Amino acid sequence: MLNFSHNQHIPITWKQFERYWYLASLGMIMGSLSYSKVGVSIGEMMLAGGWIVERFNVVKLFAILSTRTSREKILLFLPVSVFLMIEGIVGGFKQFIRNKPAMVFSSIFLLHILGLIVTTDFDYAFKDLRTKLPLLLLPLFLATSETIGKRAFYDLMLFFILSVLVRSGFNTWLIETNRFIDIRDVSHNISHVVFSLLLTLCIYSLAYFSLKKNIFRLWQRLIFFFGLCWFAFYILRSQSFTGFSITLITFMIVLPAMILKTRNRWLKAGMLVVVLLITGSVFFSLKSFITDYYKVNPVDFTKLEKMTSRGNPYIHNPYSSQTENGNYLWIYIQWDELRSTWNNRSKIPFDSLNRKNEPIAYTVVRYLSSKGMRKDADAVEKLQPIEIDAIEKGVANYVFIKEYSIRGRIYEFLWGFDNYRETGNPTGSTVMQRLEFWKASVGIIKDYWLTGVGTGDMNIAFSYQYEKMKTRLSPDQRWRSHNQFLSIFIGFGIFGLLWFLVALFYPLFMLKRQKDFFPVVFLIIVTLSMLTEDTIESQTGVTLVAFFYSFFLFARKGKDPFIFKSKSNTDG
Repeated sequence: MLNFSHNQHIPITWKQFERYWYLASLGMIMGSLSYSKVGVSIGEMMLAGGWIVERFNVVKLFAILSTRTSREKILLFLPVSVFLMIEGIVGGFKQFIRNKPAMVFSSIFLLHILGLIVTTDFDYAFKDLRTKLPLLLLPLFLATSETIGKRAFYDLMLFFILSVLVRSGFNTWLIETNRFIDIRDVSHNISHVVFSLLLTLCIYSLAYFSLKKNIFRLWQRLIFFFGLCWFAFYILRSQSFTGFSITLITFMIVLPAMILKTRNRWLKAGMLVVVLLITGSVFFSLKSFITDYYKVNPVDFTKLEKMTSRGNPYIHNPYSSQTENGNYLWIYIQWDELRSTWNNRSKIPFDSLNRKNEPIAYTVVRYLSSKGMRKDADAVEKLQPIEIDAIEKGVANYVFIKEYSIRGRIYEFLWGFDNYRETGNPTGSTVMQRLEFWKASVGIIKDYWLTGVGTGDMNIAFSYQYEKMKTRLSPDQRWRSHNQFLSIFIGFGIFGLLWFLVALFYPLFMLKRQKDFFPVVFLIIVTLSMLTEDTIESQTGVTLVAFFYSFFLFARKGKDPFIFKSKSNTDG
């Protein structure tokens, strides 16, 4: 029998259960973002269930059933519970509608629904709507649930940081043991771009915690500082150019803002010096890299040797200006020797493709040229096993396999630019491919600038545009915009883009949180990522944006002002 006596104690127990479940749901999502889409989905389902439970009026249920007979209690329990559940859900939506900032942000999902009006491919459209559902549900759940205190917020952020720390440690093991093909795929089940955003968010969160004396003890802040250094090291070790550039640009945006706010002249002067030093070092480093890349080692083409050490004739093409690390690509080539010697040393045939689906013969020529070696049997025999493995993976320059090689990523960009300029083919260079994506995007926008192509017709529009452009991109590389703002423009037209910008930025100002550290820094990070990625077009990407933006804006009490404030304002 159901016993409803002593129900005065039940609301307290029920409330505690709601809180623990809510915090566990948030932790499940935060802890799964760098590991598993399944874990993220489970966390979202837990959050949805907890949201319903939070609105379930158990006191009203007991009040209704308390005066009934035992038989009536059994018969009425289920229908009354369903009614109260529906009543709670309706009440939650009413509460959500009254929360204007949350409604504005979640209206990005409404924009995608309106895009069905001009859509022809409804199968893809509904698939896209399922992907974008977190833009509606996460603001709904977090904005209408009871807010969490600062201590709970900090604990959750530290749990999130710990989860990313563990994942970065595992990834480092994969890198050190050479268990990858492309280092950008080392995170396996999540995009390297999404992981780089998580890393950047961790870096700035730890920087904040490290410098706020009134929040954590000294030994804790020292641990946070070492954690920050680890994440910075990992970004360099994993050659995450996205993480490196977004972290640096965010710093160059945030620090000047702090300089303008602080009243301490010495502190202001010190920060200004830091900005100038960083700007200068980045400028001169880039200048040095570019100068080194375009430096050409002089060659007297009239005195080129004609035969290899094995008596086979070289092929020379003095008319090609292509170089690798200053060494001409198309001189001192003996194809037969390369083919036979390579086939003896590698399991991948010389006339096939490397693991990046690019001609391995071309990769071999580039790699040997990068080392200043001739392209013959002697050169291939001198390669170390680790170099053979790197070439098989598509590494075309020995600089690229050096540890912590930001220089390698710059060289990769410059080579792609020169190759695109000379051949018109952007395949093989992520940056040049993006230029081709953007070129296609602009072409579509010219035809559909007012209404857009709709929620479901993006792939159709790009496929037609690439054919119209006669692009030289290989068919498997003909992707979408890789720029979230262009994607929104293509999908929903000029007014859709304006809507998206308002929905993304305006809630921050509606809640007067433009001086709140966490949402401001997160919005900077996300905006920068949207310039080169379709950030909200994947499940992990859209969850990252919808969850953390809602978490920082709607789910927590108080604010966390920027660090350089007077002591009276440190807690906000």
